[in-house]
Amino acid sequence: MFINNFKKCFALALISTSLFSCSSDDSSSDKPVVTNGSKYVASYWLADYTQYILDFNSIDQLMTGEISAKGVGVEQGGSCFPIENTFFALSTEDDGAVSFSLNNAGKLVAGNKLSFESSYAVGYTDDKKLINIAATWDGSSADYEIMVYNPADVSITNRKVNNFSVTPGNPELLYWPTGAAVSGDKLFVPVYIKDNKNDIKSSEAIIKVYKYPTLEYISTIKDTRTAAIGMYYTNTGILQTDSGDIYTFSSNAHSGGYKPTEVSSGILRIKKGDDKFDPNYFFNIQESSLNGKVLAAYPLGGEKVFISYVANSTDSADTFFNFLGPKTIFKSAIIDLATKAITPVTGLPDHGGDEFFGVGSLFVENGKAYKSFVTGTEARVYQIDIATGTAKAGALLKEGLYLPSIGKLTY
Repeated sequence: MFINNFKKCFALALISTSLFSCSSDDSSSDKPVVTNGSKYVASYWLADYTQYILDFNSIDQLMTGEISAKGVGVEQGGSCFPIENTFFALSTEDDGAVSFSLNNAGKLVAGNKLSFESSYAVGYTDDKKLINIAATWDGSSADYEIMVYNPADVSITNRKVNNFSVTPGNPELLYWPTGAAVSGDKLFVPVYIKDNKNDIKSSEAIIKVYKYPTLEYISTIKDTRTAAIGMYYTNTGILQTDSGDIYTFSSNAHSGGYKPTEVSSGILRIKKGDDKFDPNYFFNIQESSLNGKVLAAYPLGGEKVFISYVANSTDSADTFFNFLGPKTIFKSAIIDLATKAITPVTGLPDHGGDEFFGVGSLFVENGKAYKSFVTGTEARVYQIDIATGTAKAGALLKEGLYLPSIGKLTY
């Protein structure tokens, strides 16, 4: 996920001073959709932080040769989200966010623009809209604005300010959002607690629950079986599976930017229709056969997810906030959340973190998942067979390290 240079520098400053779900692109209409063709679209962050949007005629182009933005990409800043047959570049820069689509000739074109002052947590909804949570980067205000973005007409259809202070009237402790997910008529926003010096408190899992789409606050729920959900600016700590259940992922890891507590890294569940954690479900990743800590999760369809994790023996103070960088300390696995079955991913070397990318960076089609990874001196797209966990190396990223988002558009 993209973050501009100023925000990235701020986050990196925290490191030194602190030592301290996928939406379908199908139409929601009952009318048959007539298409001429389709293309795959990806955002590409170059080594100098320049961002491009590229389109490909075939998924095979992600798996062969080299990927370059020179002379072929559309330069466009922003965190890109495939949603409702658009590729939405959510930018907080002066030019505004832009919605891209394919015209009748299959050419990628920019549509209307929309102004966003802030974006710190994002998530998809059941009715194919996007949740955006705006906050002050320095925590100077506890009043955060929750917004519902409608890709059909490039507009904000609802917005509501909610107070994210831990104790009303006390500005010294704030809830900080790490993601958003909607299931039915409820919006779930995982948070961690931080003080006014940006020291992170991670002793329990916390979620603020709202009505959807009215955005009225319901309650704040907590669970002491694991630590804070998600990580700063990544949106990979909460997702909805095809059953409608919500799952959350807590790293309790130095490499996730936390000071680990006595609890274990683990996965919690909120059953469809509920607004509380399921007391009968806890998946202790730290004590599982992975013997590690889950950093990020991506939906694969059904009840399966792809996770990145760090081995218990590797996670230490020396790996603090390493999810931001290319250091190859992370491993991968596929988990069936319903059965807790684990399939280790083979053929994918230990890899670096996702920087700030997350929610849109893994694409699923025909039983295969596609995602880019930094594996030492190079970065490539990898194809992962969901049934077997077997990974296959694909195209080399020539000028950068990441494809922060991958989607498919029709025309």
